[in-house]
Amino acid sequence: MQRFKPLFITAFILLHAAAAIAQWDAPLSQYWAAKTYYNPAFAGETAKGRASAFYRYEWSGIENAPKKIIVTADMPLSFLNRKHGVGMVSATENLGDLRNAMLAVQYAYTHKTSAGEWNIGVRAGVYDLKYDAGSIRLLADTIAGNGKPALEANTAAEKIFDLHAGISYTGRRFFAGLSVMHLNRPAFYASPDSLSSAGVTGDSARAVIPRTFNLMAGYNIILPNPLYELQPMVWVLAGLDETQVQATLRAVYKKKFSAGASWRSRNGYAFFAGAVIKDIEMGYAYEWHTAGIGRESQGSHEIGIRYRFDVNAKEQRPAQKSIRIL
Repeated sequence: MQRFKPLFITAFILLHAAAAIAQWDAPLSQYWAAKTYYNPAFAGETAKGRASAFYRYEWSGIENAPKKIIVTADMPLSFLNRKHGVGMVSATENLGDLRNAMLAVQYAYTHKTSAGEWNIGVRAGVYDLKYDAGSIRLLADTIAGNGKPALEANTAAEKIFDLHAGISYTGRRFFAGLSVMHLNRPAFYASPDSLSSAGVTGDSARAVIPRTFNLMAGYNIILPNPLYELQPMVWVLAGLDETQVQATLRAVYKKKFSAGASWRSRNGYAFFAGAVIKDIEMGYAYEWHTAGIGRESQGSHEIGIRYRFDVNAKEQRPAQKSIRIL
């Protein structure tokens, strides 16, 4: 593991120096529970299969505020005496009456070492676009306070292919992953019309979903009282326009109850809590925005649920504290 540390340190510096994400990859507050959405290399990382669903109501109080649903599922499997991971991702996002939808499959190859597991993953899918999520903006006449804040975006009408790739490491108490989202920079035509437009017009211009780099890492700290654990995590999401850094501290009690807070640069703060009932984990997060469009809103709300199920994989990883709860 020691010889690989420079890789992650270098990646962190590069990502932090890079210029941030557009609305295409706006981060979930409970990102650690949806790692496969951002990095396909995490598919099948645990001994159990996982299925999760997240509903995010972003920037409440603003007309046409985005509403996003993300569904993921992944599981380990074994063939040719090797461990592999497979999974799927589905996402829809509404902006007023417009809706973008994405469906993708993913695969990860695992290489075991004495200290942990290295994984390389790829994801391929299709976007059905009705608007350009990178063009979301406040309507000019609402910025001046002439009514309830409202959003608009350029419209689109296209289906495009999308490709992601990533690498990850999972140890007893530490995990880290680096991925490139929208590796092929999918291109499409978008119209400068508002949400009231029927579709793409002759004034359409070529647009792309920007390539996004994402680095995620976390560590599990066992306190003197083993009933309590602390999980510091960091997430860097970088695109062409700016970089967002999110630092999180999550506390876990009896591996059943959790709570914590996050700080995100150029955005604000998130507060979250969750509980585990048998194999079902539920969580809620509230995000308070101090910058950007969200500053005009009443905050963002997010609900998540995750289910773990047994699979008949020939090779099962021994129970590990950090993986079981992350």
